[in-house]
Amino acid sequence: MGDQLDKAYFILSVADKNCPVCKGTGFVDKGKVVEICHCRFREEDFEKRLNIPKKFWKAELENYQPISPAQQRAYQACKAFVLSFEPEAGRGITLVGPSQMGKTHLIVGVLKALYRDKRIRGFFFDTKEMLFQLRFYMNHEEDKYGRLLKFLMNVPVLALDDLGSERLSDWSVEILSLIITYRYNNLLSTLITTNYQLRKSENEILNSLEERISPGVVGKIFHMNEVVYLS
Repeated sequence: MGDQLDKAYFILSVADKNCPVCKGTGFVDKGKVVEICHCRFREEDFEKRLNIPKKFWKAELENYQPISPAQQRAYQACKAFVLSFEPEAGRGITLVGPSQMGKTHLIVGVLKALYRDKRIRGFFFDTKEMLFQLRFYMNHEEDKYGRLLKFLMNVPVLALDDLGSERLSDWSVEILSLIITYRYNNLLSTLITTNYQLRKSENEILNSLEERISPGVVGKIFHMNEVVYLS
């Protein structure tokens, strides 16, 4: 399992060794400017390179079909986010709402569009799976644990799908707080989907990210991301 996961997690920086333009370096020297070579953004198998689940390989912003005003607003917000995306701004988007509203479809569409149109590499992770893999490596392969954690903290765009659905131990909360806080402080974009309201209300004290993770982390999400509700 380790070798296969390594290929998925760390392939994002790999150039085409047979590329005639960059000679496998991944960069093209144009005199005063060095640009990233097109081979690093090739279409072949790019769903795997972004770690997109097979179920969503065909998901695009263009084929999302909103059937409610809230879904239409979310769709427009995702399109506008891609068009105005600035890598150095550290801005992201958070989609909040019940299941079966197309939140994952939209976030995958954003990841693909950023990859194609902006040449920004992202990485998709179901949050529950991410925590499982981190814990597995922590208990069995410490060097890979450190490498994966560093990667999650530093990848240009990280998509955390279904945040809050996992059973949150103290360790899980600490890891999520570390990743989100680091990305917030270093202006790295984070895309989030969640079924939970971000802040608690009198009627839903236990059904908020504020209660499940922490008010501090939720506060950072509000500062770093546009929050869009699909309810």
